[in-house]
Amino acid sequence: MGDSNNNSSFSSIQPSLSNEQQMNASALPPEPNTEKPKSKENAQPMIPSATKKERFLLIAADQGAGSPNERLNRVIQAKYEAGLLKPYNYVKGYARLSKWMDRNVSQDSKQQILQPLSILRPKFRAVAQTLRDMDLVFIEEAFERLLLDYDRVFSAMAVPACLWRRTGEIYKGNREFAELVGVDEYMLRDGRLCIYEVMAEESAVNYWEKYGQVAFDSTQKAVLTSCVLRYKPSISFSSSGYGTPVSHRRSSVSTNAAKEKEEGKGFVSCCFSFTIRRDMVGIPSMIVGNFIKC
Repeated sequence: MGDSNNNSSFSSIQPSLSNEQQMNASALPPEPNTEKPKSKENAQPMIPSATKKERFLLIAADQGAGSPNERLNRVIQAKYEAGLLKPYNYVKGYARLSKWMDRNVSQDSKQQILQPLSILRPKFRAVAQTLRDMDLVFIEEAFERLLLDYDRVFSAMAVPACLWRRTGEIYKGNREFAELVGVDEYMLRDGRLCIYEVMAEESAVNYWEKYGQVAFDSTQKAVLTSCVLRYKPSISFSSSGYGTPVSHRRSSVSTNAAKEKEEGKGFVSCCFSFTIRRDMVGIPSMIVGNFIKC
């Protein structure tokens, strides 16, 4: 009996001891969470010391979740922040045109070209001032996409064709157009040559006048006219950053072009049409021209 009472009394105090142990355990400081640094490390996909260019490369390689437009916007934003994508500077294009007019056309022709430009440039400037830098970047990105599209178009067509910016710099031309004007095909890329530089003076005036009439008319995209192109033009590139003449970079070419001009063979008469491609705010960003020798 005595042992039984002692056992019951011992068992009766076990819960109280267990509660006391639980209270003491709860008073202890919590154990450090060893998983926290890992999760924090996983949340940092890029190294902290990465440059902006490295960040762009990482984002381009691993674009993450989201719709295609969202992923593209992230890549473009990173490319812009890295300084790899900038809006095109059209001011330099107009300065190049002005220098060309001073050296190559008469005063009357210069005034005829400046007349439509004096109306268009303030309109372009007014629209551009309402846009953010990123809007201008997206416009330039759209221009680059159009260039890729016309790679396939130009390679599949046998008609001489080229495309240029609204200030005249040629950014792409096919082999047929290069043969038509007598220049190497690489000269028809990246603004090395301007469309007005391969035109006779009267044709350049005619182009700028017709372009000025339809530049802000969204109902008209294509214009059909005629022009006279210069065959193997020899033009100094001192104003555009290219320090050599256009024609094949050989001294004999300029001599041949001069002889052909004297004989009346330095010009090519063509039927000419140009189509205006506009950006998201309605400003002409690309002009595509097709030429057929008459």
